Amino acid sequence: MPKLLDDFKKDFPDTWQAYEKLKGACDQAGPLDTKTAELIKIGISTAMEHQGGVFAHVSQARKAGATSEEIYHAILLATGLAGFPAALAAFASAKEQLEN
Repeated sequence: MPKLLDDFKKDFPDTWQAYEKLKGACDQAGPLDTKTAELIKIGISTAMEHQGGVFAHVSQARKAGATSEEIYHAILLATGLAGFPAALAAFASAKEQLEN
């Protein structure tokens, strides 16, 4: 995924900058701290079955101070809404990143 993302940024720099600006505005729009926001994004990525999102937000959550237990809990919270297969796939992505 990182190469694909790098290619997108290179091919569409204005679009990438607009996306980054929107994402930043959303991140700053409310009272949630970065760790909490990243844990929510892990849950959303799990529910959407977006493994690239799980990978990216696990990394960001760790940088914000989230523990492995908090990250796994965010994935488990999505199980009832997203279903077990989506949660299991997200768990696999998170476990790979957390253990490497």
